[in-house]
Amino acid sequence: MNFKTLIAQSIIWRGCYFFSVLLVNVFLSRYLKAAGAGNLYFITIVFSFAQAVLGLSFDSGITFFGSAKIILRNKLISIAGLWSIIAGIITVGVVYLYFLIDTNIADSHLWSYSFYAFCYVTGQSLMTYLTSLYYTQENYFLPNLLLSLVNFAYVLMIPGKDTPTNSEEIQKIITLYFFTFLAAGIVLYISFVVTNRREGAIGFPAKEQARQFLKYSLTALAANVIFFLVYRVDYLFVKVSPVCTDADLGNYIQVSKLGQMMLIIPQIIASVVFPRTASGIDRKHLNYSIMVIARLFSQFFLMVLLVILLCGKWLFILLFGETFNKMQVPFILIIPGIFFLSVQVLLAAYFGGKGQVKVNVISAILALIVMIVGDYFFVPVYGIIAAAIVSTISYGVNVGYSLYVFYKDYSVNLIDFFRWRKEDYFWLKTLTKSNTN
Repeated sequence: MNFKTLIAQSIIWRGCYFFSVLLVNVFLSRYLKAAGAGNLYFITIVFSFAQAVLGLSFDSGITFFGSAKIILRNKLISIAGLWSIIAGIITVGVVYLYFLIDTNIADSHLWSYSFYAFCYVTGQSLMTYLTSLYYTQENYFLPNLLLSLVNFAYVLMIPGKDTPTNSEEIQKIITLYFFTFLAAGIVLYISFVVTNRREGAIGFPAKEQARQFLKYSLTALAANVIFFLVYRVDYLFVKVSPVCTDADLGNYIQVSKLGQMMLIIPQIIASVVFPRTASGIDRKHLNYSIMVIARLFSQFFLMVLLVILLCGKWLFILLFGETFNKMQVPFILIIPGIFFLSVQVLLAAYFGGKGQVKVNVISAILALIVMIVGDYFFVPVYGIIAAAIVSTISYGVNVGYSLYVFYKDYSVNLIDFFRWRKEDYFWLKTLTKSNTN
């Protein structure tokens, strides 16, 4: 299947899944309000970090070794299932230790937080690993359809009113929210086992293959964990800033989440670029396509910037509720940074597929240094405005290093990443035809 057709299919079905994620976000935000949604998402971010570390970036190893056909998928799925459960159990142990250390937290919350931790980390790990397995088969339909159905089911369970009636109702909605991650992961695992029985009995890879898999994954882990901090460490600075309230945190996290939602299409394309690069198919054409996509992204983000400048404030309030009234300015300031990230996502997938994961590690380290230093000095004084500006600068440093390596290795003109061309629309037109076909 050609590259454009794969992108088209990925956009349709992954787009469907991300739309379901957006619906969950909107319904929960309107129901819990800015402060409540901010606290929930902050807890989720903590668990996300645990999953990023304990997941060991096995999804990168699965994509690389599965796409290159070095390790059979019926061997990789065993690793996915076993390690997802182990990661969840370890997280529960960490939660238990935290409750022992921090005596200010009521013991009655221990079971709830342990349940949240296990559901999120195990479920998210299964979802990440299994979608990677499906993508090595160039199957973007089934995993994203199943994930979307789980999210749509959850949205139907959220009460049809803007204000919760009592704490018990809130607790039920939050518990179901975390359980959906585990349910989605289990559904994906069962479906893959059922639909791939012809590949042979499930087992584990040979010792040498397992060693290579672990080495590659752990190198990717360094890049992914550092990049996760680049994405999210600003939340911590906003939370502890003396000039920021819980509502400010909720507004800023929502800005960041929307920015990450704008990375959906880059991530969708990256999910095609990574296995395609690892397979070694037509890399010269792939280089050209990445530059075309970067130029199209620059035009898209410029249009988004203009829309937010003109009507962002009332649009955010209409979408999320009146407590989200501080989103416009931070969102305007962070849009250039999201564009930088959109290019970085493609380049990171490309370097990962070529086995040059160290490039992603170095670029992420440079970005994290800028992020921490900038947030440390400016967020305590200028709040979420400073957080947005520092994020954009950090993302610029991130993509800047990757572009430098790309230029040094392939002697391309870096201006070609940003200079608009008429033929790019022809490329997009042919992609649209692939979509309709």
